[in-house]
Order: sequence, then structure tokens, then C-alpha cells
Amino acid sequence: MLARGRIAKAQADSRALASAVAVYGAHVGTIPTALTQLTTVATNAQGNLAGPFMNSMPIPPGRGGPPTSYTPNVSAGTYSITSSGDGTSVISP
Repeated sequence: MLARGRIAKAQADSRALASAVAVYGAHVGTIPTALTQLTTVATNAQGNLAGPFMNSMPIPPGRGGPPTSYTPNVSAGTYSITSSGDGTSVISP
């Protein structure tokens, strides 16, 4: 039962991060190269400020589980966000 809760939290965290990456990309014009960029103010090419896009990075569920993995392909504008634990991986998008 607890494993399901941790998986649900990992899924929710993954969706929140994916949403923040999309909003960052819409504002700046490219996706972030690291998730930590979501917690700072960003300036786009027109000089407009926005952010932070997240207050803080989500804490992995469980017993301090492995950190969330972010694999960006900035030139293609694609990325993968992965959270793992309890023998299950959550990958977004």
C-alpha cells in the first residue's frame, strides 16, 4: 500500500516538472539544460523576466530515494524526466 503512494507521488512530481519545463520553454524559447533552472528567474530574448517556475525541486518519495533524472535534448526540444523507486520507474513525457 505504501509503495502505491510513493509511485503516485513520483508520478505527480514528474507531471509538475514536465509542466514547469513546458512553461519555461514557452517563455525562454528553449527547454532548460538542468532542472535547477526551474527554481530561478529566467530572462527571455525580449528581456522579459519570469519565474521561478517551481519553488523547489520535489523530494523523491520513500526513504530518500534516488533523485529525479532529467535528460534534455535542447537542440531537438525534447526531454525525459525519470523517477525510480520500489522497483518501478516513472518516465515523463
